[in-house]
Amino acid sequence: MEQFEYARKKAMELFHQENYILADHTLERMIERDVYFEDIESVLRSGSFYKQELDKYGDIRYSMRGGDSENKSIRITFIVKENLIIITVIREQE
Repeated sequence: MEQFEYARKKAMELFHQENYILADHTLERMIERDVYFEDIESVLRSGSFYKQELDKYGDIRYSMRGGDSENKSIRITFIVKENLIIITVIREQE
């Protein structure tokens, strides 16, 4: 869990520095699912650990679950490298 907390803090730092990359897939899903940058920040700030896995390139993908400004559940998946790579956003059904 310590590794996750480090990744969360680093992700927030990179996000605030605007040192992030949004995959094309992420942009499409943000529009499709009505997710905003503020929602991503909210999940990074106060969301909880959902899962962690290695991708096919050997990078650790972190997934977090949290709420948006209306407290609707959102899940984000990201990688932390020299920048924050946001892979996808999911608006979970209630």
